[in-house]
Amino acid sequence: MGSSDQTLGQSTQRTLILSVTMVGFLAALASVYEYHHLMTMNRLDGYTQTVIPILSLFLAAIVSVVLLSRGRFLKLAIWLVFALGSAHLLITVALALLVANDVALAAEHAVWIMAVQVSLFATLERRTALGLSAALFVLLAAICLVYCYVENVSLIADVRGGFLVQLTIANGAILVLLGGLSAFRELALVENTRAKASEDHATLLIASAEEANAERKKAMQALNRAEAAAKARESFLASMSHELRTPLNAIIGFAQILEMDDVGPTSPAAKRQEYATDIRSSGEHMLGLIGQILEYSRLESEGVEVNKTPQAVAQIAEASLRMIDVLAKAKDINLTRSWDFGDDYVVRTDEKALSQILVNLLSNAVKFTPKGGAIGLTITRARNGAVTLEVSDTGAGIPEDKIELVCDPFFQVGDQQTTGTDGTGLGLSIVKNLVAALDGSFEIESTIGEGTCCRVKIPSAQGIEMAVKEMDEQAAAIYAKAAS
Repeated sequence: MGSSDQTLGQSTQRTLILSVTMVGFLAALASVYEYHHLMTMNRLDGYTQTVIPILSLFLAAIVSVVLLSRGRFLKLAIWLVFALGSAHLLITVALALLVANDVALAAEHAVWIMAVQVSLFATLERRTALGLSAALFVLLAAICLVYCYVENVSLIADVRGGFLVQLTIANGAILVLLGGLSAFRELALVENTRAKASEDHATLLIASAEEANAERKKAMQALNRAEAAAKARESFLASMSHELRTPLNAIIGFAQILEMDDVGPTSPAAKRQEYATDIRSSGEHMLGLIGQILEYSRLESEGVEVNKTPQAVAQIAEASLRMIDVLAKAKDINLTRSWDFGDDYVVRTDEKALSQILVNLLSNAVKFTPKGGAIGLTITRARNGAVTLEVSDTGAGIPEDKIELVCDPFFQVGDQQTTGTDGTGLGLSIVKNLVAALDGSFEIESTIGEGTCCRVKIPSAQGIEMAVKEMDEQAAAIYAKAAS
C-alpha cells in the first residue's frame, strides 16, 4: 500500500507541475498576443510597451525553472507570479478604466486574475490562498467602483456598469468555489491520511498477531518437547530401576549361593561355573547400561571432541563386528558384511567416534532383531570421498510417526513387538551427536514387520584426495595409451 500511495503522490505532483507550467505558458502567450494586438491598434503606451515584454520573458523563465527543477521551486514561482502578475493585472485594469475608459481592455485582464487565484489554491495552503485571492477580489471590486463613481456610470442603467458588476460577481463566485474545492481537497487529504494510518495500524496489528501466534506455536512446541522429555525421563528412570535391579538381584543371588556353598549334590564344579557365568553376564549387562549413561552424560556436559586422523575403515568395522558377534550368536542372528575395499583404504576421521557409532547401531539392531534374524553391515565409498555406512536388520521395525523421535534422549519405541527389550534409550541419541561432530548425516528408514536400516554418511578429506588421485591416474593412463 505504501508503494501505491507513493506512486499516487508522485503522479499528483507531476500533474500539478504540468498544469501550473501550462498556465504559465498560456499567460506568456497571452502577453505576447496582447503586445501585438495593442501595437496593431496603435494603443501601446509607455507602460505597456515596457512591462509586457518583461512580463513575457519573466513567465517563460518561471516555466523553465519549474520544469528543470521538477517542481522544487514551484511555490516560490507561484509567489513571484502572484506578486508581479497581480500587480501588473490590477495596474492594467485601473489604467484601462480610469485613464483610457476602456471597459473591454479592463475585462480582458480581469479574467486573468481568476487564473492567478486558481494557481494560488492549487499550490498554497487554503487559508493563505483564500486571503490573497480575497485581497485581489476586493482590489478589483474597488477599482470598478471607483471607475463607476468617477465616470458617473450607473450600475443598473449603463451597459458598462452592468458588465463590471457581472465581472465582479463572477470573480466572487470563482473565489467561493475555489475555497470550497480547496476545503474538500484538504478534507480528502485528512481522510486519506487517517485511512493510511488506520491501514498501517491494522497491518501492524496483523503483524503483531502473526508474531504472537508464531511465538505461541514455538512456546507450545517447546512445552510439548519439555513434556515429552519429562515423560521420557520418567520412563527412563522407571526402566533403569528395573534394568539395574534385575542383574543386581542375579549377581547377589548367585553370589549368596556360592557363599553358602549350596550348589546341589550333582556336579558342584559345573554349577559353580554356570553361576559364575551368570554373574559375569549380569555384570557386563550392568556395565553396558552404566557405560551408555555415563557416555551420554559426558557428551552433554563436555560436548563432542573429535580428533581426525587417517583410519582404516575396514579394520574399525571388523573390530565392531567382533564386539557384537557374541550377542548375535546368543540369538542365532546371522551377521553379514559388505564393502569393496581393503585395509589400505583410509579416511580422516575419529577412530573412537566411528567405532562407537558402529557398535551402538549394531547392538541396537541385535536388541530389536528376533531370534534367527539377520543383520548386515554395508560400507560404500563415493568418488567425492564420502563414506556411507548402513546397518540393516530384519527386526520388528519402527512406526513411521516415531522415526523422528527415536534419536531423542531416553526415548524408547515401546511397541508391543519390542516390549521386553532392555536398554537406556540413549544409543541412537549418542550416535546422532557423534555423527554431527564428524560433519556427517544420519537417517533412518524402517518398515513395520520388515526391519530397519540406519544410514550414516561421513565426509572425508582423505577420501577426496584418493579419489582425485585415482582420476589423475586414469587420465594419465588414457593419455599414455593415446600417445602410444
